[in-house]
Amino acid sequence: MATRRQLSFRNKLNTINETDDGMKQVVAAKKYGLSQSAIATFLKKRKKIEEAVNSNEINTQRKRLKVATNKNIDAAVLKKFQEMRAANVPINGLLICGQARKFAGMLIRNCWKKVELCFMEDK
Repeated sequence: MATRRQLSFRNKLNTINETDDGMKQVVAAKKYGLSQSAIATFLKKRKKIEEAVNSNEINTQRKRLKVATNKNIDAAVLKKFQEMRAANVPINGLLICGQARKFAGMLIRNCWKKVELCFMEDK
C-alpha cells in the first residue's frame, strides 16, 4: 500500500503525460509512490492541473490549488505578514489566521465565518 503523498502540479502533469504516452496507471503509481486511485484522480482533474501549470499565476511547485476567497483580505494579510517579517516578529499559523479574521471582521463585518479564511480549526 502506498503512503499518502502530495505531488507538485509539475509532477502531476508529468504523471498525466506518462499515462498518455502508454504507461499504465499502476506502473506510474509505483514510480511516484502513490495509489492507483490518485493517478486516476489526476487524470480526472486533468483540465485544472493543465491550466494551473500553464498559467503564470501560480508556482508549479505548489501542491494544492487554493486561492484567496477575498482578494482584499488576502492582500491585507500579506502586507501585515511582510511588516511583521521586516520587524523580525516570530510568525506562526495561528497568528496569521487571527490577522485574517481581524481583517475579515473589518472588511466584511461579521461574515467571516462564512468565508473560508483559514483552514485551521481553533481548539
